[in-house]
Amino acid sequence: MQARYVIFDLDDTLVHSDAVRTAFATVGAAYGIARPQLNTTLDGLPGRPAREIFAALGLGECEAIDATDRFLAVLDGLNRVAPPVAYPDADDTLRQLAAQGAKLMLSTGSSPERAKRVLDQEGWDAFTVVLGSDHTCSKGEAHYDRFALATPELEWTDRAVTVGDSAQDMRLGAQHGVPVRIGIDRDGDPRPLYDAGATHVVSALAEVLAIVASVRVVA
Repeated sequence: MQARYVIFDLDDTLVHSDAVRTAFATVGAAYGIARPQLNTTLDGLPGRPAREIFAALGLGECEAIDATDRFLAVLDGLNRVAPPVAYPDADDTLRQLAAQGAKLMLSTGSSPERAKRVLDQEGWDAFTVVLGSDHTCSKGEAHYDRFALATPELEWTDRAVTVGDSAQDMRLGAQHGVPVRIGIDRDGDPRPLYDAGATHVVSALAEVLAIVASVRVVA
């Protein structure tokens, strides 16, 4: 039996956009955060939730929460003007996985509203669980808890694959017992992904299909 669950990140995995960094820069400027400091932090903490980014930039707990709310609002506004663009092989990859019986899940640091808007825009209706991030549930432990509630198997992660572009995606998969962790290398340096626990690193989403097809799990 092939892997039953495939967990995808969204930004820089299925779609790409300059809006995320622009939103961070806009909000960071309001808190007096210099652009070089912001870029260094974003480069050092790829894929982390906005609240963690703002905390790492020196904001207190309350300020980080407020900054995150502002960030999500700015990001949503930017995406209405310039929607994210899907990678060329994203649609076919998702459709082939769904046709093969995989249950697709989405875990993103973007807001639930933005995640839904992107999926609707692309016509990606095969996702059985879609989790965005807000003050009630953010990417990380909380998302895996939600995934567990939505799956019938107690040890569901034994049958899972996770796909993402960040070290955080790989670490989360490893921490939760996901046996196959596929990193998407968009920068030409796979080492950070392998160091964070990736079992495979690819340069294109289409390569995910062969890896998932090769996975065999106990029924």
